[in-house]
Amino acid sequence: MKKTQKIRRLVQILFLFFVIYLSVGHYLEEEGIMNLPGIASLHAICPFGGIVNLYTFISSGDYVQKLHQSDFIMLFALLGVLVFTGKSFCGWICPLGSVQEWTGMLGKKIFKKRYNKVPVKIDKYLRYLKYLILIWVLVQTARTSELVFKDFDPYFNLFNIWTDEIALSGYIVVFLTLGLSLFIERPFCRYACPLGAINGFFNKFSILNIKRNKNTCINCKKCDQVCPAGIVVSKADTITNSECIRCLKCVDSCPVNNEKENTLKIKPFFARADKNKKIVKNWIYISVIVLIFLGTIGISIGNELFITERIKTYKSTNDIRGSSTINDITKNYNVNREILAYGFNISEELSDEIKIKDLAEIMGLDEELEIISPEPIRLIVDNLDTNISLFLSELEIESDYAEEAMGIKIQDDISLKEIILQSKRGSIAFLLSGYWPELEESGIISEPEIKENDNDEEEIEIKGNTTLKELRELIGDYEGFLVHFSLPVDLSESTQLRVIRDDYNVEMSEIREYINNNSN
Repeated sequence: MKKTQKIRRLVQILFLFFVIYLSVGHYLEEEGIMNLPGIASLHAICPFGGIVNLYTFISSGDYVQKLHQSDFIMLFALLGVLVFTGKSFCGWICPLGSVQEWTGMLGKKIFKKRYNKVPVKIDKYLRYLKYLILIWVLVQTARTSELVFKDFDPYFNLFNIWTDEIALSGYIVVFLTLGLSLFIERPFCRYACPLGAINGFFNKFSILNIKRNKNTCINCKKCDQVCPAGIVVSKADTITNSECIRCLKCVDSCPVNNEKENTLKIKPFFARADKNKKIVKNWIYISVIVLIFLGTIGISIGNELFITERIKTYKSTNDIRGSSTINDITKNYNVNREILAYGFNISEELSDEIKIKDLAEIMGLDEELEIISPEPIRLIVDNLDTNISLFLSELEIESDYAEEAMGIKIQDDISLKEIILQSKRGSIAFLLSGYWPELEESGIISEPEIKENDNDEEEIEIKGNTTLKELRELIGDYEGFLVHFSLPVDLSESTQLRVIRDDYNVEMSEIREYINNNSN
C-alpha cells in the first residue's frame, strides 16, 4: 500500500470511529444510561440533511423533523470540499463508503477475478438509479417536511443497528448494502446514494483535478485496473467523470510518476494536462480535504453556530415555553425589552439568554408572587395593543382594583402597552398575581405550564422505553403534557417515549425537563 493510501485509510478510520462514538453516546444519553449532554444524533451531522432541508427552511423558516442548524454547517463544509477537491468526501470521509470498501476487500479475496464483474450495460443503467432516488427524496421531503429517507438510509441504520430505533426496512437495506459489497465495489455509492449523485457534479469544475499527460502515458492500464468506480482513466485527459471519488489510487498506481515525468497527477483546473508544471502534491490535496471540512465545522462550533438540538420556532404565543429566553420573546414578537422590564420588573442587567422558568428564582420572588411564567407573558404579549378597559373586562378584573394596584388612572382610550409604560415597574405583574388563582379557577386562564422545581429534589429517571402509562403516574397533568408537546389525545398509553421522540420530533431532554418540572 502506497503512503497516500495509508493516510487515506487512517482518515477513514478516524471518521468512522467518530461516527460510532456519536451514535453510541447519543443512544446511551437518550436511554438515560450515561449523562452525555451535547452528544449529537447522526441526523445532526449529515450533510445530506442540509440539502433536503433547504426547501422547508426557505419556504417556512422551519426544519424538517430531526434536522437541525448543524446540518447546514455540514452542508457548507461539504460544499467547500467539493468546490476545491471534487467528490473526495465520498472517498475519504464518508463512513458508509469506507465500510463498503473494506467489505469489498474481503470479497476480492473470496471471489478474486469474479469480484466486481457487473455487465457493462446493466452497470450503465443502474448508475442512473441514484438520481431517481435523489429526486424522490427531495420531492417527498419538501411535501411532508419529514425525513422520508431515514428508514432506507444504510448510513443511519448501519450505525444504529444495535438499537431498536430502526425499522425492518433498515435491517434489510443494511444487509443488502454489506452483502452486495462482497460482490460489487461500493454498491450503494455506485447505484443508490443520493448525496453521491450531487457530489459527482462537482468533478466537472472542481479547483483541483486529476490530469493525465498523454504524451508520457505508456498505456499500461494500471490506473484502470485499480479504479474502484470502473472509470477508464487511461483515455481521459482530465478525470471529470461523476463517479470518481478522488481516492488517488490511480495516481499511486501510475509507474510513470517520478522526478522527470508526471503522467497522472493532481493539478489546478487551469493547468494543462500535458505539462509537468503546476503539480499539487498528494499531501497538500489531502490537507485541503481535511482542513476545509473540519475547519468549517470547528469555526462554527467556536461561534456557537453548530446547533444540534431542535430549533424552536415561534409562530404564535403558544410557542412561548419555560425554556424560552427573553431574547426569544423580544426577537419573535412585537414586544421589546422595555415592556418586559416595566411589566414584570425584570432588571435590564439580566442577560437576554435567561430562560423564563429561571427568572422568578433569580429575581428572588416569593412563591405567591411568582407570576413570571409562560402563561402570564403570553397573555400580555397577545394583548399589548388591546384597549385596557376591554382587557380588564375579559379577565373580569375591576377597574378600581386595577387603578389601585397599578397606581394610575385607567383611561378608556389607552392600550395595555401604554398603561404598562406609564405605570410603576412591575405593576402589571402585581395586578395579575392578585387575581391569578381566581383566573385559573374560573377557567379564564389555564394553569402556567412551568412550575419551579425543587433544586434538592432528585430528578426522575426517564428512558426511551418509558411508556405514557408510566409517565401518567409521574406527572399531575397528563393532558397538559400532551398539549404542551402537541401530541394526539388518543395516543395509546403503551406508547414509548422513544416513539414520541422519533414520530413527533420531541427531544428526550425536553421531555425530561417537563416531567421534572411537573412531577407529582
